[in-house]
Amino acid sequence: MSYLVLARKYRPKTFSEVAGQDVVTRTLRGAIAEGRVGHAYMFFGPRGTGKTTSARLFAKALNCENGPAAEPCGVCERCLSHDAGTEPDLIEIDAASNTGVEHVRSLRDQAGYVPLKARFKIFLVDEVHMLSKPAFNALLKTLEEPPPHVKFLFATTELHKVPDTVASRCQVLRLSPLTEEQIRSRLDEVFELEGIEAEHGVTAEIARRARGGMRDALSLADQLLALVGRAPRVADTARLAGEGSADAIEAMLDAILASDRPRLLAALPGRQGDEAAFLDATLDYLRGAMLLRLVGEDAPMLAEQASPEVKARMIERASAFGAERLELVLQELLHARERMGPIHMRAHARLILETTLLDLCAPEATMPLPELIKRLEALEQRAGGAPQVQSGSRPRERRPEPRPAAPDPAPASAPAASPKPQAERPRTEAPTPEPERSITPPAPPASGAARKAPRSTPDGGPGAVGGAPEAQPVHTNSTQDLWNAFLDELARRSAPLAQITAKRARLVRGAAGVVPLGYRGLTEREQGLLESPDGHRALTEAFAAVHAGGLRLKVEIHGAGRGAGDAFTEEVRALFDGKIEG
Repeated sequence: MSYLVLARKYRPKTFSEVAGQDVVTRTLRGAIAEGRVGHAYMFFGPRGTGKTTSARLFAKALNCENGPAAEPCGVCERCLSHDAGTEPDLIEIDAASNTGVEHVRSLRDQAGYVPLKARFKIFLVDEVHMLSKPAFNALLKTLEEPPPHVKFLFATTELHKVPDTVASRCQVLRLSPLTEEQIRSRLDEVFELEGIEAEHGVTAEIARRARGGMRDALSLADQLLALVGRAPRVADTARLAGEGSADAIEAMLDAILASDRPRLLAALPGRQGDEAAFLDATLDYLRGAMLLRLVGEDAPMLAEQASPEVKARMIERASAFGAERLELVLQELLHARERMGPIHMRAHARLILETTLLDLCAPEATMPLPELIKRLEALEQRAGGAPQVQSGSRPRERRPEPRPAAPDPAPASAPAASPKPQAERPRTEAPTPEPERSITPPAPPASGAARKAPRSTPDGGPGAVGGAPEAQPVHTNSTQDLWNAFLDELARRSAPLAQITAKRARLVRGAAGVVPLGYRGLTEREQGLLESPDGHRALTEAFAAVHAGGLRLKVEIHGAGRGAGDAFTEEVRALFDGKIEG
């Protein structure tokens, strides 16, 4: 006699034997007991949860010679023929291989005939979502108003692919995945009936790997018994195909926490092709850990899915990761699982898994954003590049990155004078490229006379103007500091004006006590803002508030073009000893 696999040998023969689907079985038994049997039912749920089994039991109960009965007797001719699969009035159709409209037309023709022996002629269509659209359309009229002796039972794993016009004509019964405890309990019964002496924890590990499907659990049990015999141990389950054990997942997570890359790689599945299953199991584990971390041990979605020992280990690792980092790790692993989905990427599943997990080994890869910002601010302060904001003053507004240029040097023949504060020109967005210059004044050209930076003389210029926010004068030799302080002070008065100045303005060498600020390439709106009384006052007050001496700012607006006679162009030409072409 050929061997009968456990999934078929221990298929439920009554509603009471169906595990984990109490709502569905009670609905079907209640419909029979109350005389409210519909003409079409749709059984929907994940694989291996009992869709086809429940449909067959319902058909068996409807045609039982002692019924219709809420529980079929199991001894009459109709029940025995249902169990043997020889009942002529139960017509099972595999929609995956009978997708065309001609198959549905044949079904309609058969529906017109009365049953041969049973009470009802029952059509059980498995994987109904595989029917073509014309086939569904051909079925609609018969499905809505079938003959009184006809019942339709449909089973599908993808209800969203069934047209609404079909689903709305059926009573939809949703079967849910089984909990690990329900699967473990059923496996213990099967092992006891089979005389299997399994080590404690074997059925729990198989139940975890089954991922909610009883058929998958029984198939894994068959595989394990064929591999190691009638006395399996927990360690033997690691040799099964598919995902890694809970110990392997926990070892991998511990390696991430310790940033131990060699130990991480050693914890991954040894066989190629198991990466997707291992990643799915890891995601389930981390989901449980996150729920325990956020909700606590009484999380309703975990109440029956994990043992107290597993929950304790989940809580321990969730605390080690922290809620924010745990969420970021989940996001990265979900992204990796999505990348493994396309067919052309499955050959690279190992590479995707390894690179993702190795990246997670670096703590900064999953560091929360506030912590990263805090570290960057601390680094800037240590490097001296972050300006300190005085207590009580508002933070400096960000502006387009001004690139300061060197100030114009004075002619070599100019007599020595009292020093002026160094002013610096930010690089503007000029229509044509200009030579790149650093903050430090350029070296004297070979053919020109020696030049030196202009020096300022205090001339009793105006100080900070009353009514404007007072700023601390800049006492520094850095022209960049002076320019940045001027832009900061200007931003307090007028942010748009500060942005225009950073992009369009340059400091031009002027006469004693006056510092010209030249603008060029302005739009009409920008020029109007500069020439307004408020704009001019904001510029002069900002400059007066930050300079260390008594210099006065003079605003000059130049045309958009460049050429001989343009003051700004002449300054650039004189600075580099150049000539104007074109």
